[in-house]
Formats: sequence, C-alpha cells, structure tokens
Amino acid sequence: MRKVVINGRFGTRAMTGVDRVAQELTLALDRLMAEGALPDVAIEVVAPPGGLRPLGLSNIPIRQVGRMTGHAWEQIELPRACRDAWLLNLCNTAPLVLRNALVMMHDAQVYQTPDSYSQAFRAAYRFLMPVAARRCRTVTTVSDFSKGELERFGVVPPSKARVVPNGGDHVDRIEGDRTVFARHGLAPDTYLLAIGSLSPHKNLATILEAQLRQTGPLRRLVIAGGSNPRIFSDKGLPACSEAQFLGRVSDEELKALYEGAAALLFPSYFEGFGLPPLEAMRSGSPVIASTAAAVREVCGGAALYADPARVEEWVARIEEIGRDPSLRVQLRSAGKARAARFTWRLSALALIEAIEESGYALRSR
Repeated sequence: MRKVVINGRFGTRAMTGVDRVAQELTLALDRLMAEGALPDVAIEVVAPPGGLRPLGLSNIPIRQVGRMTGHAWEQIELPRACRDAWLLNLCNTAPLVLRNALVMMHDAQVYQTPDSYSQAFRAAYRFLMPVAARRCRTVTTVSDFSKGELERFGVVPPSKARVVPNGGDHVDRIEGDRTVFARHGLAPDTYLLAIGSLSPHKNLATILEAQLRQTGPLRRLVIAGGSNPRIFSDKGLPACSEAQFLGRVSDEELKALYEGAAALLFPSYFEGFGLPPLEAMRSGSPVIASTAAAVREVCGGAALYADPARVEEWVARIEEIGRDPSLRVQLRSAGKARAARFTWRLSALALIEAIEESGYALRSR
C-alpha cells in the first residue's frame, strides 16, 4: 500500500488563492478515492495543532500533530509525521529534509514584484523555494508562464517542473447570495466588477483611472474584497466617485456578483495563473483581462484584453462592452466553454501523473 501525506498547513490559516488551490486539489483527491481510482493508496492530511477549518473530506482522514505552527512546524514536526510516505506540499514551500515529496510553486512573484511583500516574507520564500525545488523529487506549477519564470529566476532547475493547471468548477458548489444586490443598490448587468487588492502587481489604479475617463453606459465599478475605501485612498489610488468598495465578501456574495456583472475587470501586471477570471467565466461573467501571459494562457479567446500599463486600452474595452449587449452574450457563452476545460478532477489526475513520473506509482497498470 502506497502512502501519501498532504501538508495540511493550508487548513489552519485564512484562505488565500494558494490555499484555495490546496483545498480544492485535496477535495478532488478525496473524490478520486471515493471512485476507487486509487485502490492501492492510503492518503491522509497532516496538519498543525489548533483551529482547522472544515475541509469537507469524506475519504481522507485528517491528523493534527505537534506543538509548533508556521514554518517551524513545516520544517521540524511535519517530516517526523510522514517518514514513510510521499508528501504533497501544495503552497510553495516544503520541508527541506525530505526528498520523496512534491512541491507546487504557484508563481515567481517574490522575484517579479518584490514590493508586494514584506521583507521578512521575501527573505523566507527566496530561501525556501529554491532549496525545496532542488530537494523535492517532483515540482509542479500552475501555468507554462510560471514554469518559465521559475526557471528564469533560478528557482526551479530547467525542465524539472510539470504544469498542473488550476480548476474552476468549485464555484458550481456555491449558491449565489443575490441579496447582495439589494444591500448595495445594484442591478444585474449594470456594473463592472473588480477584486480589490492593494498589492502593486494587482494594478487597481489602472481600472480606477479608466473608469474616470470612459464615457460608456457602465458607470458603476464595484470592488469586492480587500480593505475599506479609506485605506485604498491612503495608498494614493485615484479617487473615483463611481467606484463602490464592498470590502470583504462571502463566497456566496462573490458568486452572485460574478453572475450579475456586465464584466469582470482583471488588470494584473503578473499572475501565476489567474483564478478570478476563470471563476468569473464559469459563473457566466464576461471578462476584460490583462495581457499578462498567464492570464491569456487561461482565458484564451474567451475574453477581451487590455495592456495593464495602458489606461486608454481599458477605456476602449469598457466602452466597447458597455455599448454592445450582444458582445456580452457572446463572451458569456465563450467563457463558459473555456472554463469547462479547467476542472479540479483533471488537475488532481495531472498531479498524480507528475508524482508517477518520478517513479512512485499510485495507480495499478
């Protein structure tokens, strides 16, 4: 019986995009276990002590071990709990003492956009990631673009990483909370949506400036997530009277906002993958996306594009989609077809194939 341990540190902290990927891959592996696709494999999640959010697992047990937390737990106590197993690390870092392990590295943004991270975070990840990439037998990443960047910065040895794209079908499990419209005075198909973040590479300033300049009918820009309006204004972002900052929203509220948006605006300079556009397309929202390489890789021909550094291109795309309802209908259809190609089941199977390429067979032949 082959043994696989999933590094469950992701389940003990507030969910980020990286943690979302780890949770959805774990759920997909759980479903493969239920299907009998891995009859000779025993999988468990090993997590640090303390609060663990519900992971929704039915076939994979969870074991909390040790007394430490954070990187100390991951480097010292986790290896002791999985000496005879293959260890899956799905959130960029891994114990440096283990070789029978997979590490998933989502991007090279601590090198591309260092100002988006604290000095301590940069130092830790710039040390841990390259060493883990050399020690672990298997390295995966989420896009061809990320693979190239990780190699370019010397994080991962050339040709070692395998691409395991994200899925987007987790949004199918979420029932949209349409009461969000009445609470914020919104009506479907009358607003543009963006995901709020102060990280410089997320480039919120460009779409705020574009909204100030555009003269189309879509005058309302809804920004979900992130901080409150005062904190955004303190960071020197353009003051836009048409922008409505909702602050943090639930998954159910976000699903409804995706479903009702005339378009999602996604202006990032860099992304390792670009999960929000995929979620939006799966939910039926048209997408105006950055020309960043990974975003184009995900969205293909199902989105409109604008250069993240050229405000005038965002103005043109916003006005185009606002004045042409038939274009919105076309993009909704194309987006759903494109998003159907990205499922967590396919991602989990690709993860298994990456492990097996290293000689650790998980499926009967």
